[in-house]
Amino acid sequence: MIKPFLISAASLMLISTAANAQDGMPTVEQIMGFLDADQDGFIQQTEAMGPLADNFTLIDADKDGKVSPDELKAAMEMKAKMDAEKAAAPAPSN
Repeated sequence: MIKPFLISAASLMLISTAANAQDGMPTVEQIMGFLDADQDGFIQQTEAMGPLADNFTLIDADKDGKVSPDELKAAMEMKAKMDAEKAAAPAPSN
């Protein structure tokens, strides 16, 4: 009973954090603060959730088993760039 509650609470905190960020995305500092449970300055795979967990091996650029703030920032910048390119692409004609 407690575990589903914690997962739901964590999900709500991520959504709340995202909603409070200026452009709708949480900052690197907000994500690190929320997910870095042992406060070592890195997100371990066991600490990752959501898209970070789903794409952990891609985001962990140096393959050391943890995501640094710089790796997270690079991944977020790449995602923003891909989203912008997708939004700018012309709609397919039928």
